[in-house]
Amino acid sequence: MIFDLLKHAGTYQGLPAIYRALQYLQTLDPAALPEARVEIDGDRIFANTVRLTSKPFESCVFEAHRRYIDIHYIVSGVEGIGVAAADALTPLEPFNQEKDIGFYQGEHHSLTFLHAGEFMVCWPEDAHKVAIAQDSPAPIVKLVVKVAVEG
Repeated sequence: MIFDLLKHAGTYQGLPAIYRALQYLQTLDPAALPEARVEIDGDRIFANTVRLTSKPFESCVFEAHRRYIDIHYIVSGVEGIGVAAADALTPLEPFNQEKDIGFYQGEHHSLTFLHAGEFMVCWPEDAHKVAIAQDSPAPIVKLVVKVAVEG
């Protein structure tokens, strides 16, 4: 997992696909976010705008992916994201290969509250519990960039 500010994107030039995704995020106008999927590099790197309301911690579950790295970038609001090693959690159902997602339960090893301008990179081994409210449910606008894991 990586947690950082978008203004530090240049730090990640050694991770070309992550860096390209962060460069895309730097070009966004928060007042004119895309409503549909944006392909940055076809199915290798793409982004989706997500608008949600945060929830109490107990209402959230872990998710993990195998084919994609997630970059969660906060445009507005505050979102808590809990992280744990996926292999240390209990699956709630079989992993959905087609949708590249599995849901899990267990204990987090870190919990970070992201604010506007901050991002978190979750690798396939990082199960992440998203949409956690800081104090009470509140609106969040974010982009989730999916970066294909190199084979």
